[in-house]
Amino acid sequence: MPMIPPIGAPLRVRVVGETSEHSYKSRVADLDQDFLYADVPVHQGTGREMDVHVDTTLVIEYAASENDVYQYASKILGLSYIPTPAVRLVHPLKCGELVRIQRREYFRVSLDAQVAVTCLRTGQTHVAQAVDISGGGLAVRTREAVDIQYRDRTLVDVTLPYTSYRLHVACQVVRVEAESIGQTISMQFVDIPERVRDQVVRYTFLRQRALRSR
Repeated sequence: MPMIPPIGAPLRVRVVGETSEHSYKSRVADLDQDFLYADVPVHQGTGREMDVHVDTTLVIEYAASENDVYQYASKILGLSYIPTPAVRLVHPLKCGELVRIQRREYFRVSLDAQVAVTCLRTGQTHVAQAVDISGGGLAVRTREAVDIQYRDRTLVDVTLPYTSYRLHVACQVVRVEAESIGQTISMQFVDIPERVRDQVVRYTFLRQRALRSR
């Protein structure tokens, strides 16, 4: 039987028709027999809240185990206050089509750590603040504009919380977004050994567990 996300579980949200690069993060604020209530989603890259419009169709993903992610679609049914604003969505078991997918590397969680990013094109190393991470890649935010461009190859060095695992891996830049201060740089892992990816996935589930226990 499909697992239902507990209150506090992270959600990955995107508007139907948009790519995974334009995804939002949220959490389960509450559940009842008919509805799932989600914190107002925040854009993964910019940190801006989603503009909530009734009848917009969203794709919602949540992790049920270390290997399985469930996905379903729901229209935004409205806003509820419990007591903070929450987006009211169809309950996963009421949606009519709850799909189990094995895509653990795409489930992102927040990461609070300093990251050394070396651009192979320039040879320069920049210290940035991590934004989030998954088994497929990570995003960082710099305090100033740096010479890192789309499709650049990089080396990333970061110590993961909870496990103290030092992640040293090659990446390719898939998006660079200018911010009011600095840049947000999204990177995907390149030729990452599965044993190393497993360490990243281990961190993502420890992080989810910590979020649920708050």
